[in-house]
Formats: sequence, C-alpha cells, structure tokens
Amino acid sequence: MGSGGDPMNRRELIAGIGSLGVLGGAGAVLWNGLPSFGDNSPGSADDESTGDPLEVETIDAQGSEAGSITVPDDSVMAIMFFSTGCGSCQTQMQELGPAREELADQYGDAVRVMSVTYQTPETKPEDELREWWTTHDGDWHIGYDSGLATSYNVVGFPVTIVVDTNGEKQWEENGVQSADQIVGAVESVLEAEAEAEAEAADEDPDTDSDETGDGTAATITSA
Repeated sequence: MGSGGDPMNRRELIAGIGSLGVLGGAGAVLWNGLPSFGDNSPGSADDESTGDPLEVETIDAQGSEAGSITVPDDSVMAIMFFSTGCGSCQTQMQELGPAREELADQYGDAVRVMSVTYQTPETKPEDELREWWTTHDGDWHIGYDSGLATSYNVVGFPVTIVVDTNGEKQWEENGVQSADQIVGAVESVLEAEAEAEAEAADEDPDTDSDETGDGTAATITSA
C-alpha cells in the first residue's frame, strides 16, 4: 500500500523502539448469536487465532490487486468486515480511509489494512463490488471473506479487528469506529510487539565478544 513521508518497515519499527458500537445498518444480519464484548483493549480480545494461515481472495480495484493475502503475514493487520448494503459500513469507510493513510505514513509495510465482505462473487459480482468500492473511496486491499469471520468469531457488520503478526486477534469493535480509535488500536499492538521483541533480545542479547580457547573473553574489533 502506498505511503508518504519516510515510513518505517516492521524491522525498523522494532529496532527503533486501546465500547460496543451500534450494529451497522437496519439490515445487519447476525450469525451464531450476539458477540461477547468485554475489555477490548489490545491483548484482551481472547487472543483468538486462525490457527493455520488463511488466504483471502482479493480483487482488482482501487488500491487493491487481484490475488490473495495470507492472514497472518509479517504485518499487523486492521481488517474491516462489511456488506455493501450496510449504511454504517459506508460510514466506516470514511473513517478507515484516514486511518489507513496515517498508518501508512507512519509505519509503512509494518501495517496492512484490508476490507472483506461477507458477500460472495455470486451474490456480489466483482464488477459490482469494485463499483461500490470506488464510490466510497476505498484505496486499500479488498476481498471476499474466506472463512476469516468464522475463524475470528466475528459477527455482524461493520466490525473492525486488529490482528498481530502471529495471527492473534488483539482488538475488536462492532459498529462505526473513528480513525483515531483504529490508529490507536494498531499502534498499541505494534508497541506490544516491539516490547516483546525487546524483552526477548534482553534475554538472549547479541554481544560483540567471543571466547578464546582458554575461556577468556576476547573483544572483537572492527577494522
């Protein structure tokens, strides 16, 4: 995804260093009953994971390419579940756009934003989905749900989740969320991952020394 400024990739980021909404639309359909919402701060969304990676079928559209995206991948992912007939989903698009721009500017490829529809190519052909996408200023990855909602116990629309690089759901909100809320949730997950990697490095630090044959430390100097 495009970005401006001087974005950091995931490795640079690591080296350098969270209310229940109204269900979207009068026609929102709920599967498997109402979702359970508690403390939705990052790290407290039951750490639900897909287990095996899933492939999301993406389409050729503004900001998106035909193909597939693996969940998880080597980025923190903000994923919006939607339906084109949902008025609140259209409103959420107006918030997700600025959030994506800010995240891309600040973090580059360390963050991926994606929207997936519950609809299928049979019920919402690709050309109709592309037209809806363009009308509502989508400019990031878009695809058809390929079992993602079931894997993450997502119910209703719009729903936005944040998934870490291990594929664990760290944040979930139902209903329209502001750009600031989305950015804050993603940043909290990024910070948590950076802290975890820093702690791991402290437990097994890289050193600039080696041992000589008699067990004494010999400092390695660069030429």
